[in-house]
Amino acid sequence: MNESPNFGPYSRWESVGAFSTLSETAFATFDKFINENWALLSRPIHHLFLRMAYQAKTTSLATRLNNSWAMCLPAFALTRVRLEQTIICSYLIHEDGSIGLRRFVAFIPIGHYKASRIAMEDSSLATHLSHIDLHAMQNEAVKGQEEFRPGFSLENDKFERKWTNLDLRSLAKKRDDLVNVSSFAFKHSLEREYVTIYTQASSIVHSDCSSPSYSFLNIFASPAGVPVLMAVPAWATIVSAATAHYDILQCYEILKWLGIAAGSEYDMQMNQWIAARDQYIP
Repeated sequence: MNESPNFGPYSRWESVGAFSTLSETAFATFDKFINENWALLSRPIHHLFLRMAYQAKTTSLATRLNNSWAMCLPAFALTRVRLEQTIICSYLIHEDGSIGLRRFVAFIPIGHYKASRIAMEDSSLATHLSHIDLHAMQNEAVKGQEEFRPGFSLENDKFERKWTNLDLRSLAKKRDDLVNVSSFAFKHSLEREYVTIYTQASSIVHSDCSSPSYSFLNIFASPAGVPVLMAVPAWATIVSAATAHYDILQCYEILKWLGIAAGSEYDMQMNQWIAARDQYIP
């Protein structure tokens, strides 16, 4: 059985193909270095970042598959997901561990407990969740909460709403400030990506009044000459370019954080991305 993804006709566009190839190369390079250094990656925190890389890889693939079949707007929504993944991961890599990573990890049991508790408040759902030990989850959540507020008690206090008080744009801005004084090679602003890609893609995600506008949808002639409503094709190149950008950046940063030197490979890939961007995006 052929397990290769079945990419659609847009993948044969020169621009889309160029950026998609860079995405594939970024993850192939990442996998190669991880396999070569697997024996060194034994700590749970290593595996946390490998899980982030897995989410990045699969989201990138889903984005590129949708994009290749002219489903550019669902792909654009997934591009927003890729950007958010990249912002969070990069912020955690560059921020002081006591401020970023420690709080992020401590909030995991709190998030699990709160989500399960809300679901079990619905009696029609609770009957299917009897296997969940909510009391045990609550105890783990309390332990996590004590990282945020020593002396926390269920009687007098509430769990944290989120692992950080910063909104996503503020996280991106703080990340940019941190990376600019670091030894990391790529200083590309993720706050700029937020105010361009993220805000535009949010129209599709939230189905706001801009999402059905001519900015995203228009009527085009099909090969048979029949008018069809479809996504404006120019979005295909934007989606593939942005996705490749985030893929290269996140793969490089995770490997460097893990202590794996792959800078020369990703420097070459980023230079190829810049050349493609300058060639295909006005």
